[in-house]
Amino acid sequence: MPEFKYKAVDGKGELKKGAVYAATDKELEKRLSEAGLTLVDSRLTKGGMGAEKLLSGTVKPRILIEFYYRLSQTLELGFSVLSALEESEKIIPSKVLCKIIAELKTSIEGGSSIHEAMSRFPKVFQKLDIGIIRMGELSGILHNSIKKLAEFLEWKEDIRSTIKRATIYPSFIILSLFGVIAVWVGYVLPKMAAMLKEMGIPLPAVTRALLFISTFVKENWLYSIICLAVFVILFLAFGKTKQGKILIHQYLLKIPVFGHIATNIVMARLSQNFAAMYSAGMNLHSIFETLTDNILGNLFLEGRLKKAYENIQNGLTIADGFDKAGGFPPLLLGSIKNGEITGTLDVAFTRLGNYFNNEVKRSVQTLINLMEPLSIVFLGGVFGLIAVSILLPLYDVISKFK
Repeated sequence: MPEFKYKAVDGKGELKKGAVYAATDKELEKRLSEAGLTLVDSRLTKGGMGAEKLLSGTVKPRILIEFYYRLSQTLELGFSVLSALEESEKIIPSKVLCKIIAELKTSIEGGSSIHEAMSRFPKVFQKLDIGIIRMGELSGILHNSIKKLAEFLEWKEDIRSTIKRATIYPSFIILSLFGVIAVWVGYVLPKMAAMLKEMGIPLPAVTRALLFISTFVKENWLYSIICLAVFVILFLAFGKTKQGKILIHQYLLKIPVFGHIATNIVMARLSQNFAAMYSAGMNLHSIFETLTDNILGNLFLEGRLKKAYENIQNGLTIADGFDKAGGFPPLLLGSIKNGEITGTLDVAFTRLGNYFNNEVKRSVQTLINLMEPLSIVFLGGVFGLIAVSILLPLYDVISKFK
């Protein structure tokens, strides 16, 4: 538990100094009040901040999802929040999360709500999580809100796993290709070319071209690495600026095939997040504020979303606000408009989330299926080029012998 150093005034008006362990500022003030002191100033000690930092360690997403599911189940059975946390603490395999749960219980016992206690650990409990839990507390359906949050996080983790699986095969093919090219063009071909030159056999154009590339890389590899490093550093520096990030994210959406997948991922996140928060009872201001806080993963579309909310604040409907802002697909606009008319906006966004989720999985699977034949064709072309550059001189040798 964090340690606070404090300055307080007693009933006689004398200044008192000391240190107290407390979960939150509120608990500190409460403890001092019970001791007849009025808090003037307080700060966390270094030890307290170190403990806080330790307890804010990373927790694997799957473990956090399991925690949310178990917490919602125990709350649904009629357990109090403290009892539900105690039951979850017994079976959660993460030591970091168990320590955090112990801190949550201490904070709640000190008078904090569960969302206030969770807000002390921003590395583990995201802004979206805390917002949904807060609305669940206020509306009296905490177990249902936590269950929906767990389902949403599970969906997000499934999407992340799908994308990771999609990148494994292409990465393996590219690394293998570079390895083969490096061996054949960097070692085998120069050896054979030297032998053929000694025999006085002229090299064909394709062989000379490959040899020129090989020689250039060998002689200028250091300069090439330096130039590449400078380019990467400049690109990363540009990407760290706000305008740079927006431009990169904007052009990322225009890349053939990959841009379509990236757009669908952002639309799925937008729809699922909006549905989860709207169902939890959050108002539009809180929803849009959360969605534009690096939730979508694309700054360009987050900027369009901010513009859409400005349009809504100026009196437009949600659908018209999105439409006027631009950058959103017609399907999204039509579904939002229908949801507004029928009063089922949460259902509309849920259906949109499911649709874009399926589109992401279908597009990624299609890309994976295409990668195998395309990689075979590409590898065949590269090997064919290398084979021709070697076989043509050999054919000339054989012809001269005949």
